[in-house]
Amino acid sequence: MKEEVSRPDLHTTDNSLPRSKILRGRRNFERLFEKSTVLNSDSLQFRYRLYNDPAEGCYIGFIAPKKRIKGAVKRNRIKRYMRESYRLNQQLLQDLFSQNNFGFHGAFMAGSDQLTFESANAQIADLLKRTRERLARYSAETNSDSRQSINHEI
Repeated sequence: MKEEVSRPDLHTTDNSLPRSKILRGRRNFERLFEKSTVLNSDSLQFRYRLYNDPAEGCYIGFIAPKKRIKGAVKRNRIKRYMRESYRLNQQLLQDLFSQNNFGFHGAFMAGSDQLTFESANAQIADLLKRTRERLARYSAETNSDSRQSINHEI
C-alpha cells in the first residue's frame, strides 16, 4: 500500500463555505436592511453592516427576490451561482476578519434573471475588492482612534 506523503508546497487555503457562515433569520436581515452600506454593480447589489461586537461574527446572505426573478428554479440557480462565486472569492475578506475585532453581516442581492456564473463571479469579485478597500480604511481609522485614546489616558 502507498503511504500518504504530506506536501508542504500545496497551498492550504480553505475555500469552503459552511452553512454556519451563511446569514439566516429574519431579525438578522431586518438589522442589515435598516442600516447598511450599499455597493452596486451591473446586476448585483451588496449590502453590508459592521458591528462593534466581534461576537456578531462574519455572515453572508444571498437574495434573489421574487419581484425581479419570477421562477423558483431561476431564483435557486442564481443563489447557487452567487454562493459558489462568493466561496471562490471569500479570501479577499477573510484576512481582515481574522485581524480585526468587529462583526460583519453582508448580503448579495440579484437584480436580474439573466445572471450567469461568469458574470456573477466577476461582479462578486469586484464588489468584494471594493468592500475590502472600505474595510481597510475603517480598520485603519479605528486602530488610529484606539491608539489616540490610549495615548490620552497615559
